[in-house]
Amino acid sequence: MIEVKSLKKKSLDRRKNVIAIVGDTQVGLWVVRNLAMNGINVHAVVRTKSGQSAWSRYSKSAWILESSIDDFSFIKELKELANIVNAGSIMPVSEGYHNVLIKNRKVFEPDIHIFSPEKDSFEKAADKDFMHSKCLELGIPVAKGKRFDLLMDSNPLELGFPLVLRTRNQNSNDKIAPWKAEYALNIEDLNRLYEEVKDYAHNIIVQKYCPGAEDHVQVLMHEGNVFMTGEYIGEHHMPLAGGVTVQRISCFHENLLNDSVKLLKSINYEGLAGVQFHFEPETGKYIFLEINPRFIGGTPTLIMAGFDTAFLLWQSFFEPEKMKKGNYRKGLRTRILGGDVNWLLAMIRKDRLPPEQKRIKPVKALSLFLKNCIFAKDDSFLLKDPLPFMVDFFEMVKKIGSQAYDIIGNPERSGGKN
Repeated sequence: MIEVKSLKKKSLDRRKNVIAIVGDTQVGLWVVRNLAMNGINVHAVVRTKSGQSAWSRYSKSAWILESSIDDFSFIKELKELANIVNAGSIMPVSEGYHNVLIKNRKVFEPDIHIFSPEKDSFEKAADKDFMHSKCLELGIPVAKGKRFDLLMDSNPLELGFPLVLRTRNQNSNDKIAPWKAEYALNIEDLNRLYEEVKDYAHNIIVQKYCPGAEDHVQVLMHEGNVFMTGEYIGEHHMPLAGGVTVQRISCFHENLLNDSVKLLKSINYEGLAGVQFHFEPETGKYIFLEINPRFIGGTPTLIMAGFDTAFLLWQSFFEPEKMKKGNYRKGLRTRILGGDVNWLLAMIRKDRLPPEQKRIKPVKALSLFLKNCIFAKDDSFLLKDPLPFMVDFFEMVKKIGSQAYDIIGNPERSGGKN
């Protein structure tokens, strides 16, 4: 392992020493900040020396693990790090790390707690096909859909058009789609996409496309009940046609929150999960999209709006009697500066949009971008902790024009599977 930020003094209170596997992103940075601002000693695992958490005043130390996540030596290296920093727990951000730690939970527990869901709940939550069936069972709005292989073996026209295609399960041993989301407007598009993924079409779900904004609900389940929720709408995405949210606004819609909790209760889920919908604010109509069993991409928005996701998750195990709900602020807008610059460039270039979405004219897009330089908070910038923003700014310059964004901090895997 590589020590990126030196550990100056080891704390003897194991409960308050957390290894946070955070990657290089803003999501991980706010996990570190949220824990440290509440008195927790955070030892960050980053992917590179440019990892934002490594430069934060809120991390006690920062490390790069050199083993591949696919190799058991990764677990041995992580266990060694836990001994070095006297860690009482490990808190991963991305599904990839959750998946590996769940499989190796017995290596660490009970001495070192793993903040990952139980195996059965995690696998059910991550399986879009399974959760689609749960929605039908519970009466929760969901788009008509089918596994890609089954659709092509029966009647490719049965769902109609347009269609949206996504990986069914990111954590299976199968290959995953080369795109976050792709669209078929006709049978020719569908056949072309099938040729791209036919060897693992069983791990692709095809659904009738429904327009609307992406609405994300983060839920903390504790002892079978919801403890707190936070919600935001993704306003800008990169790439435009089905990418990650690079600008968001906090909001509240009781029906979406209720259905999110209903789904998580149905699979006995404990801990943090993000439930995603397509939502039309004008009509109030919505459909379920997927569950992400982890911290979600809008974690900076959620924490700045008053939902202490990371700290409450820590408390849920170590001091549940002290847990307190925060006041969640609606209308807070935050963004990834580099991502929003590339959103603007994509609008000017007239990059492809999702079906039925109206294009913003370049002048209006520029006006929105400049307006939000004043009114939107940055996902990295914090006056008390300025260095991560400086690092992010220089990394942003390198990525101008890029359409590839990993805001969760997913691990690199052998064979190129993320």
